[in-house]
Amino acid sequence: MALPQAAKARLFYRAAKLRHDDAQLLMRAERTNGAVYLAGYTVECYLKALLLNSVSPQTRSVLLDSFRGAIAHDIRWLTSLYLRYVHMVIPKEIRLHLLRVGTWSTDLRYQTGTLPRSDAVEFMASVVTIAQWADGRM
Repeated sequence: MALPQAAKARLFYRAAKLRHDDAQLLMRAERTNGAVYLAGYTVECYLKALLLNSVSPQTRSVLLDSFRGAIAHDIRWLTSLYLRYVHMVIPKEIRLHLLRVGTWSTDLRYQTGTLPRSDAVEFMASVVTIAQWADGRM
């Protein structure tokens, strides 16, 4: 697990690590909505770090400009960018986890109540697997 070479990628990578730690703290406190919300941001930041670290400076600039608005939080869109620009195969197991996490939305910030613990545990397990995969690509 090395830090990304590209400075902008390092920012997203560090944010991913911090959001992951925050999500785990909230999960231990049974704050499942907040845990899943921040865990989704973890994957978003990891994908952005992977993208920015794997492309030319010119493409990096284009990608950074595209990280605006609601689409920039869409895990499925970010995954498609990774496939388009990085040209690396995503292992089947990771694709399945990305599909599960792809249901995540920033709309969670407005939800009240508590997500069922079993759903949160499944989601968090997928995030851990994706995080390990992403760390291995930095």
